[in-house]
Amino acid sequence: MSTANHLPDETTKAILFDCDGTLVDTMPVHREVWHQLFLRYDFVITDEWWEEWANLPLLPMVLYAIPDATAELAEELNIEAMAMYNEMLHKIEPLEHVVDVARRYHGKLPMAVVTGGYRDVVVPSLDAAGITSLFDFIVTADEVTHSKPAPDLYSLTMRKLGVDPADCLVYEDSEIGMTSARGAGAGRIVDIRQWP
Repeated sequence: MSTANHLPDETTKAILFDCDGTLVDTMPVHREVWHQLFLRYDFVITDEWWEEWANLPLLPMVLYAIPDATAELAEELNIEAMAMYNEMLHKIEPLEHVVDVARRYHGKLPMAVVTGGYRDVVVPSLDAAGITSLFDFIVTADEVTHSKPAPDLYSLTMRKLGVDPADCLVYEDSEIGMTSARGAGAGRIVDIRQWP
């Protein structure tokens, strides 16, 4: 598939980007953080487990690793994970082939980040990559009741941008994210794992 097939066309009125694994390569850092936390409970993250669970909501992920965990423990671990993550921001790299799209269309089309991550983690990640200012909105899991794969995050972002869902181009790197975008009615979805 040529690069042109991954770019906005004449029907595109807004571009929406996932964050983790799409704009910035944060997943290795997230994995390192949760590996350290789960080791306390004798749970070892495997490649297969991380592939399946990394993009899912916090509580189910924690319950799988720590079956007797409470919602309170999950939230305590999440707070600790965010602090550990922010200490490792220097390890984060932008995914240049996707960031180049954002740079190319900055000021030409409305753009937003749509992420199942929390604002306290997402904004520092974008700051570390030097790309926060490219986007009109950064919409995070803090703003909805149901995160990805529910369509709520994308629907909210489309309303904020004032665009018809069918006129939106979405860049994603996970089945969960693409399910969310499809559910919101996004006109085009690019799976960045297939490009370049």
